[in-house]
Amino acid sequence: MGCETMVSCAVNKDFETFYLPIMYIIVFVTGFIGNSVALWMFIFHMRPWSSITIYMFNLALADIFYIFSLPLLIFYYLQGSDWIFGELLCKLQRFIFHVNLYGSILFLTCISVHRYTGVVHPMKSLGRLKKKSATIICVCVWIIVMAGISPILYFSRTQEKAHGTHPDTNKTTCYDTTSKKLLQTYFIYSMSTTFFGFCIPFATILVCYGFIVKALISNDMNTPLRSKSVRLVIIVLAVFAISYLPFHVMKNLNLQSRLYYQGLDNCEWNRRVYATYQVTRGLASLNSCVDPILYFLAGDTFRRKLTTRALRAVSRKVTMV
Repeated sequence: MGCETMVSCAVNKDFETFYLPIMYIIVFVTGFIGNSVALWMFIFHMRPWSSITIYMFNLALADIFYIFSLPLLIFYYLQGSDWIFGELLCKLQRFIFHVNLYGSILFLTCISVHRYTGVVHPMKSLGRLKKKSATIICVCVWIIVMAGISPILYFSRTQEKAHGTHPDTNKTTCYDTTSKKLLQTYFIYSMSTTFFGFCIPFATILVCYGFIVKALISNDMNTPLRSKSVRLVIIVLAVFAISYLPFHVMKNLNLQSRLYYQGLDNCEWNRRVYATYQVTRGLASLNSCVDPILYFLAGDTFRRKLTTRALRAVSRKVTMV
């Protein structure tokens, strides 16, 4: 896990064994329903796709891959953090989480830049908004994310640890970061992914939204575009504020405490940092639940077509009765 039992100051991990399963169950149920409906709409009822639909489809795809990996984590924490699925699946699970995390961040960035060009430069940007360009960008995002996250397959690993005095109580830990001997190298890698995978995209989004808000205030924009743009700004900033920002801050703070602040003098600090980090891990997974709300409120024609399909379904049932 994110923090090991220290020689001089043991970190209590009981909290994560009930908090994380609850969070992951909520994310699995709501995320599976929301993203399944979204993919169904994108594939069967949103043709032909617009550029922003292509970005949203890939975002939903990243979410559904992550959601399918959650049952292993749920079982792991319900078993008291005892990983029984082997090291390969441990590495794969951690890899999928980080691919979803940074893939989602980059696809949200693409959606935000797309909306910026449509609102602020509607005529000049027409060439950049073509579907072919969006498809190429999405392919590049997948390649960049998988290449950048591939070191996780090396850092993530399992380790058997004693829980109690009897050998039968040993449990196998599946590290969400890495083992102690690789901690220094992993910390450098984590800071790099935070800067390139989170800070730069987040700064890009803030700049885009600043110009979008300025354009909406100063220009007489049409109502549908204004409404969709405002919803996009609110939802994306909420996702970053709740899921992405706290996770990256606490993850790196937790790694730093493991490296430089061990010992009895820092015992209470380390415990608080570790507990807060576990809370942000659960919050980081919530983006898979929130993204379908983005499609419904800010997507091109998504809400109208979904509502139409729902009303038709209700109408058929009433007619049959």
